[in-house]
Amino acid sequence: MVPELQVKIKRSFLDNYKRPLHLHPEFIKFEDKDLANDTFTAFKSNEIKEFRYGITWYRYHIVFGREYQVYVRNYNDEVLKIKFSTYFGLKKQEYHELYGTIINSLWDLYFKNQVSQFIKEFEDGISFNIGEVNINPEGVIILVTKLLKQEKKLIPWQDVRLHKYSTYISIYSNENPMEFNRGYSYKDDWNTFILYNVVKNILDSKNIDSV
Repeated sequence: MVPELQVKIKRSFLDNYKRPLHLHPEFIKFEDKDLANDTFTAFKSNEIKEFRYGITWYRYHIVFGREYQVYVRNYNDEVLKIKFSTYFGLKKQEYHELYGTIINSLWDLYFKNQVSQFIKEFEDGISFNIGEVNINPEGVIILVTKLLKQEKKLIPWQDVRLHKYSTYISIYSNENPMEFNRGYSYKDDWNTFILYNVVKNILDSKNIDSV
């Protein structure tokens, strides 16, 4: 059993209230609202669909602050927003560790199993989508930019390559990487880390080098 996580989050030095976050194997709950009679957002585990996360940097000649963002969305397109900020280096290490702890707990409690489920579907010959990427027995279908429009492109598995960067991943064609490629941000695109793990697992099973 993956342990639950309970923490309190002070969103910024302007927010004196510490908001409880509870990640439990059966639900997620966070006081992310300021309404008098409706302060919490809560999802049951089986309602959770996807997540994204990242850091927004605040700059004016130099970096003076950062906002940590973790968003979780359910199948009704409702979003639970976990956000907290640090400025001028105050509690920077503490907040960065908290950010990592939250992401790791989300992964272990809710999203790691999604990877296993997708892999099982792939092994059963089922086609499915992760974000805007279609994964099927023949390969992956991505959207590529063509002049003023986007077109769907099937990249066969033997031609699929994958690269992981600090803030995004890239899926591309080994034969024609300049023309057929697409980047997916951890911060802006839903379930990018799941997409990376599923594609990486499939490539490994086929003995195809990721890069």
